[in-house]
Amino acid sequence: MSEIDWMGRWYDIMRERGDNDSPSFAKYNLKTKEIEWFHFSHSKMDGVGVLVHLYQKRGIAFKKFPDLREDHYPTFFEALKIIYQALQFKKYKTVWNENRFDLKPDDVHYLSFKIFDPDQTLKIEDYCKKNKISESALFLNTISKVVLSTLSKNGEGTWTMPVNLRPVLKRHDYTSNHSSGVLINYKIDQSFKATHEMIKLKLKNKEHWAVWWIHQIGRIIGYKGMRFISNKNAKKTFMIGSFSNLGAWDLPPDEIYIGGPPGSKNFPVSIMLMKANGHISFSIKIHPFIMPNKEKVHEICENIAQSVINQVAHT
Repeated sequence: MSEIDWMGRWYDIMRERGDNDSPSFAKYNLKTKEIEWFHFSHSKMDGVGVLVHLYQKRGIAFKKFPDLREDHYPTFFEALKIIYQALQFKKYKTVWNENRFDLKPDDVHYLSFKIFDPDQTLKIEDYCKKNKISESALFLNTISKVVLSTLSKNGEGTWTMPVNLRPVLKRHDYTSNHSSGVLINYKIDQSFKATHEMIKLKLKNKEHWAVWWIHQIGRIIGYKGMRFISNKNAKKTFMIGSFSNLGAWDLPPDEIYIGGPPGSKNFPVSIMLMKANGHISFSIKIHPFIMPNKEKVHEICENIAQSVINQVAHT
């Protein structure tokens, strides 16, 4: 009997509800600028899983890639502490300028992206090292400020930030969903350092395990119970979106990836970062629920990229 991917089943429910369950994902050639799109359901694989799958098909095995910096699965008493800490968290609700419940993406892969060249990438790395912040904190803060000042009324909200649980979590199918996440609050005047410390604390407290366990509730209540919870939460839970940093990868020459999580009315802003071959790729996709004019995503993407470049210039 095959192992059930309970995390993946939440995306099956999203698809039943009419939301998109497929991430945007494409290989970008740094030399030719050609884009090759790949199509898969998040119910089957996560971002790390699809990369492993694609390169296995080409006969390429990764010797090293970003994984969880932990050495064991939480013990029973650690789990009690993790769950208690997670229950103390209070999300911020974003009040968007627009709430177009009637609109869905006409192209689930429509996004905007920026490839930071080696010189820009080096400046980003140097800036983060000098200021003792992560690249995730730099980008999350910058993205949040631009997006919320442009599209929201209250300038605050909560992100979900995926966390890869490999190799601590061992499932039969290595490419299936091994990702959990942590929730990160943001307010418009928040400093880079404050965001960095929040991310650091969440990972230190291992709150990604609490999120994982919550999403495994299907083992107890079954698929129908999951559907009831998901559909109920879809009416009241509205976050900024998903911020996915795939980290640094040792890819073949001239290759890097662009894309983003599926996105929905409940998680309307989809972000993906990746570092490979001396470049950083930044991608953003915005659901028409909060931005009916999809062309505006290019302006927002450019504003974010330029803000990052301007910020790291002041080292």
